[in-house]
Amino acid sequence: MGVYNDAASVPAAVESIRAQTLTDWELILVNDGSTDRTTSLLDRLAASDRRISVIHQANAGLTQALIRGCVQARGTFIARQDADDVSDPRRFERQRALLESHPDVGIVSCWAQYVGPENEPLEVVTRPANPAEATALLVDDHQGLPAHGTAMYRRSLYEAVGGYRPEFYFSQDIDLWLRMTERAQLAYVAEPLYRYRRCAAGISGTQAATQAEFGRLAFASRAARDRGESDALLLQQAAGLAASIRETRQTGRSGARPAPEMLYIIGTQLARNGDPRAASYLWSIVRRRPWHWRAWARLLQSQIGRRAVSPEQVSPT
Repeated sequence: MGVYNDAASVPAAVESIRAQTLTDWELILVNDGSTDRTTSLLDRLAASDRRISVIHQANAGLTQALIRGCVQARGTFIARQDADDVSDPRRFERQRALLESHPDVGIVSCWAQYVGPENEPLEVVTRPANPAEATALLVDDHQGLPAHGTAMYRRSLYEAVGGYRPEFYFSQDIDLWLRMTERAQLAYVAEPLYRYRRCAAGISGTQAATQAEFGRLAFASRAARDRGESDALLLQQAAGLAASIRETRQTGRSGARPAPEMLYIIGTQLARNGDPRAASYLWSIVRRRPWHWRAWARLLQSQIGRRAVSPEQVSPT
């Protein structure tokens, strides 16, 4: 688990691991240079359970945190968990059983319940249970795991493909799955065993375009390898993009702000669910960007505006 300034959410994430029905695990928390009270909190969590260990490092990004954590991992299988998400108590047991019963499968994920910033239920994201279909869906249709944190994979496979590649500052998971599926299949436990939080202030909300570019490079790298060509030039592009992100972060000029598109996604799904809390997300968009016609259309179509408080009363999310 890579952790960066997650003091508000990491206790619940860790507790969901401690509640697993499969009890033979180690939890490696990599503190990626947190500047809030996360550091002391992680130390206390480790002191409360001998199965938990903490690595403190200067801020280097999630990829480097995961590389360091996986190097220390001693288990036959490696499971991911994000610091603001929660696992069902049966997740490890179900995923390990699938891996042990299917030697041709190298990665196991599961369905995921997406929730909003305040745990509002959004949707359950499903994938096919058949490993051949699941693998083809990733490689051919670019539809992968519902969340990085849903993954469990064989440590031997992770090491055989070279692990997470540092050139991928974002989409390091997609690049890893694409290399793993050159040697083994992907499969899913057909149950929602993971709760994934959508947040406008998260990476998918503030860095969506950059994340998508890393994803494009990951799929282009896989295509090059399938043709028998080297992906070295594509790796150079990824490394250059990663370097620019690090430089921007070091100079404090990242300018990352919650993206209206993520707020729209959350608000739209809540509206489809008939949840009146959709209004606050949609109003927060039109207050910032009055020209965002899709947010206005969603408000009008769902008639949320008639029941909601006025935009002057709603603070931007």
